[in-house]
Amino acid sequence: MKKMKFSILAASMFILAISCADAPDADKATTGDAKEVATAGGTTLTVDPTASKVEWIGTKVSGLHNGEVPIKSGTITTSGDTVTGGRFVLDLKNMTITGPAGSDKGSNDKLLGHLKSGDFFDVEKNPEATFEITSVKPFSGQVIDSTDSRQEAISKYKVENPTHTIAGNLTIKGTTKNIEFPARVTANGTSVDALAKFNIDRTQWNIVYPGKPDDLIRNEIHLGIALKANK
Repeated sequence: MKKMKFSILAASMFILAISCADAPDADKATTGDAKEVATAGGTTLTVDPTASKVEWIGTKVSGLHNGEVPIKSGTITTSGDTVTGGRFVLDLKNMTITGPAGSDKGSNDKLLGHLKSGDFFDVEKNPEATFEITSVKPFSGQVIDSTDSRQEAISKYKVENPTHTIAGNLTIKGTTKNIEFPARVTANGTSVDALAKFNIDRTQWNIVYPGKPDDLIRNEIHLGIALKANK
């Protein structure tokens, strides 16, 4: 009997362990007060919404959900092969849930409605989020070691070989915070490709709904951003 009880306990602990979802192991965006947006000179490129996307991952004790937020519009300013500024508008009213794989559509639709409510993004009052670049600097941090056996797993949530550190004002629900994160940026004067992956703390933007007492929602939201802009 004792052996059976131990086996049941061990199995229960195993199930609990595999069901608990941690926030993705990503770079954490440095968050602070909003900063002045400098007037950027140079060539203005237009973001292509069909070739750009913002993916998100949210986690709670029992698992995770992921989805996308459409990029409504955006511009990037360049001087030669250097990015000097940019502004992007995200369409929160048309955010989607795309996973996890095998998740129930009815449950996802219910969650999506909750995400759009006042508990989270309150999209009727705040249909858009914006990001305005305040600085772009050469990246000087640590890169993923190409010989690291964990490279593939690590790069799922972190940018391989970032080239720049980007800072900008992110506005959600009327609250603006400056965030800084690594990115890989390629610019040639007529086009820009940019990739960034990082976590933000949702409570910094007054998104504080905790979740159910037995299924708490983690504060970290993972963002994966891919941008394409052309002249």
